[in-house]
Amino acid sequence: MSAFLLSGLLSQGQSIKTHSEKGVDLTVYETFTVMKGEFMTTPESKKVSEQALFLSITAAVRREMEDRGYKFVEDSSAQLWIGYVAGSYNMTNAGVNGPLGQTPASNAADMNQSRSWSHTSQDGMLVLDISDSANKKALWKAEAQGLSLDNGDFKRVIDAAIFKAYRKFPSRIKKKKK
Repeated sequence: MSAFLLSGLLSQGQSIKTHSEKGVDLTVYETFTVMKGEFMTTPESKKVSEQALFLSITAAVRREMEDRGYKFVEDSSAQLWIGYVAGSYNMTNAGVNGPLGQTPASNAADMNQSRSWSHTSQDGMLVLDISDSANKKALWKAEAQGLSLDNGDFKRVIDAAIFKAYRKFPSRIKKKKK
């Protein structure tokens, strides 16, 4: 299975939004680094270590940035600082179907009983922020919702989300005209 097909399959439940500051030319920057971000989740649901998450995000961001002509540096001398916030949270949906709740009454006492329901699931998110290291000004942001960061395949989920987020990120590599 190709990496692109796998990325597409893993990212179907994801929603990703990107935002670029108006009037900013990201191609004038040459170097970047990835700063260790925050991982927010409840202790009982933390199945991924913060270090493993950092290494996975760093590898995916580095691949996407270098493919676009930016150079990775490991210290604070980078022109662009890339930070992140990742986490998972419990989400509960609830509702009331009203009297009878679309279920036939089995006796007269059930006639005016309302039927309610609830469903709890775990959802994940990843926010990437790129800022100018000189003036700390935010330049670009990507927000991914609907990630599953608590399973054993979280690296592929991160790769797919970051791949999708970087689709419209500007490249420093000049394309040859035919």
